[in-house]
Amino acid sequence: MIEDVIIAALALNGILCTAALVWLLRRAARRHDSDWPPELASFDLPEKLEPPVPDAESFGRYPAAEIFSIMAEHYPDAYERYELGRMNGAERLQVWESCCAIHDARFEIEELCS
Repeated sequence: MIEDVIIAALALNGILCTAALVWLLRRAARRHDSDWPPELASFDLPEKLEPPVPDAESFGRYPAAEIFSIMAEHYPDAYERYELGRMNGAERLQVWESCCAIHDARFEIEELCS
């Protein structure tokens, strides 16, 4: 009987301590949020993050829009991973080079056919 009372008292103590900790954390978070400078407090995040567009120096001499359209057409899975930021640098470079080769092949075919 006395053991049940002790266990109940310890359980109630744990619940009260948890509630007090939650209250203190909320109060600290509100104080921390109110300490932000006004220019940072009104900072708006973009609705959608755009994938980085590689520059000509790092990925070659081709326009990025043309290469991305080739990537979307011939490598849709890789293009989707690139948009989501899940493609590592080596894979991105390999796919980019493959798309550049397709671009060159299309250009040569257009020259031969004209």
